Amino acid sequence: MQQAKSQFCAVAEHAVGGKPQVVTKHGRPFVVIVGAEDWKNARPGKKTLLEALRACPVDLSDLDLTRSKELPRPLSL
Repeated sequence: MQQAKSQFCAVAEHAVGGKPQVVTKHGRPFVVIVGAEDWKNARPGKKTLLEALRACPVDLSDLDLTRSKELPRPLSL
């Protein structure tokens, strides 16, 4: 960690160059530094609810999605 702090510019340059940098703390992996473009490409894109439901491995064809026609219960304040 101390070495990464003192040479942060070089660590960042390597990460931007497509070489992820593993930073250790007390001899154990602590964080990985990657370039912004690599991070952006590695993240899955956001799906709409419809896309997520269509990708569901469970058969949802029997799911009742109709709305209730009942009125809400009375509320006393």
